[in-house]
Amino acid sequence: MEGSIVGTVDGVRAAYRAKAPVSFTCARCLDEWTGDLQVEGSQHFSRVPDEDGYAIVAGTVDLAGPATDELSLAIPPAPVCSPDCKGLCPVCGTDLNKDPCDGHWDESDSPFAALRELFDS
Repeated sequence: MEGSIVGTVDGVRAAYRAKAPVSFTCARCLDEWTGDLQVEGSQHFSRVPDEDGYAIVAGTVDLAGPATDELSLAIPPAPVCSPDCKGLCPVCGTDLNKDPCDGHWDESDSPFAALRELFDS
């Protein structure tokens, strides 16, 4: 983590850049990978704790809490290994990125099978 601190009228403002290794699991195909997550943030510190409890204590400021907060918020709720990830087959669970997995669907069982006749021309 790196950053800078600037004095203000009632405390200090700390600007920082934090980086942490993160393990991800793709929400579509369940592949796992690791990567670095980087965030930038700032936090105002004064002698009176703010709503998150951050304050100047014994003449020091601790950026671990604000940096952890920002890193937590930067983690995507549904990470994907790539934008064009095809995911898993809903019938057999095969990774569709590696195997096309054809032949599971009988179109006559589909509730939309009758609509196919409208488009056959």
